[in-house]
Amino acid sequence: MAKKVTLKFEVEGARKAENQTKKVESSLTGLAKKAGGVALAFFGTQGIVNAFSSATQTGAEFEQNLKNLGVISGATGGKLKQLEQSALRLGGSTKFTASEIANLQTEFSKLGFTSDEILQVTEGTLNLSTAFGTDLASTAEIAGSTLRAFGLDASETTRLTDVMATSFSSTALDISKFANSMSFVAPVASVAGFSIEDTTAILGTLANAGISGSMAGTALRTVFLDLTNSSSKLSK
Repeated sequence: MAKKVTLKFEVEGARKAENQTKKVESSLTGLAKKAGGVALAFFGTQGIVNAFSSATQTGAEFEQNLKNLGVISGATGGKLKQLEQSALRLGGSTKFTASEIANLQTEFSKLGFTSDEILQVTEGTLNLSTAFGTDLASTAEIAGSTLRAFGLDASETTRLTDVMATSFSSTALDISKFANSMSFVAPVASVAGFSIEDTTAILGTLANAGISGSMAGTALRTVFLDLTNSSSKLSK
């Protein structure tokens, strides 16, 4: 009889323990699902918050850059709106952001470009920067100062960028050497009767011979100055 009682007790105890285990497992599973849901909700919300914060920050940066552009360029009303729309349009169709493009436009403003001129040079400068991996500010300074030095209109930006691209891909000249040389020779090149094509071709030839940068610019400047001096031996 004792054996039967003991056996019954052990069997019932085992069943009870099994049932309790199942209940615990069920509770843990439910808790895990709830925890997963909470975690998903939290991280999903956090992602939305982060995206919103990023967008807000980007928007604020663009607004500030646009204000800077307005102050430096003097553009107001419709002109400033045109620059803003250009930055937004190109920011949505190129690898650059609208904020970066607004900075680019500001760099041209510092060089004395009008709002209409900036609208004409922006896209060509973006293409040049993309092609040669240079930052926008440097590209704007190089393109803008070269256009001014040769007395070229802003509408001829494509002409300039084509000349630069052709020269950089076919000679030892690169954008850094070009900029360095042009800072010396460009102001006197057009006076001596040399076009942007002529001058760039000579710089490319000199670069192939291992003469570039300030050395090439200074040497070519001296030659051009002698050519404009009617009493010089070279001119004669």
